[in-house]
Amino acid sequence: MPLHKIPLPGYKPPAVKYPIYSKLPEKWREDYEEPKPMLYQKIETGTKRPQASGLWVKGKNGEPQRVANIPLQVRYPPESREGLWGGEGIVWGFKYARGKKMSRKYYKVWKPQLFTRTLYSEILDKKFKTTVTGLTLDLIDEAYGFDFFILNTSSTVLQEFGSKLKREILLRLADKDNLFPNNPVKQEEILKKYGKYIMDKEEASWVGLTLKEALEKQMKIELENRKPVPLLEKYTEQLKEQLKLSQTVVSEDAALHLHSAKK
Repeated sequence: MPLHKIPLPGYKPPAVKYPIYSKLPEKWREDYEEPKPMLYQKIETGTKRPQASGLWVKGKNGEPQRVANIPLQVRYPPESREGLWGGEGIVWGFKYARGKKMSRKYYKVWKPQLFTRTLYSEILDKKFKTTVTGLTLDLIDEAYGFDFFILNTSSTVLQEFGSKLKREILLRLADKDNLFPNNPVKQEEILKKYGKYIMDKEEASWVGLTLKEALEKQMKIELENRKPVPLLEKYTEQLKEQLKLSQTVVSEDAALHLHSAKK
């Protein structure tokens, strides 16, 4: 087995490590399990051979050559969670001197170019000063706006800062009372422009949560559902319901008696 496919020792997927993981919302699990985008390499295609594993292509002279689709190890430093890097990270590797394979190779680090920009959210009516990459600015232009970029991008790419911003935007759209309450014209314009992104408030509160935050939230829900109800409160509610039923029956009988007396 290739080295890049061997699982790390001691690693367990969240579904195995945390039994409560299966109770989390399906949409959140799909977003969390979405793989990181491959920005720095293209996956080559080929054909399978019965006597060998992997994919193969024909070389220049017609001889078969194996396709080496080994994913690059992209690392995301803590600074990437505080900004909008658009899925870019730091790549470690080796490079041949003068681009020749017969020459000596040396260690190299590829870093994304970072910029400090002030971005404006139309829905939140706020400005955010954060670190972005050139790819992020291109994606914002392709989405025709900062809010559209945040709403259309997955939490895997947005990282921690972008995911919190996305959750805040969706919660603001779900709560129409706090969406430009003093400007109904602007509120109607926003709802018409971003209407397809409106979702339930409870569903929006799960968007962009980290694994730890999602597990803690689900644990609180489980504890609230399992919270024992005192017998005094239980019997009091039953007595109130019985009294309500008896009062309705008595009132109906009294109405029938009056109706028959008038006749």
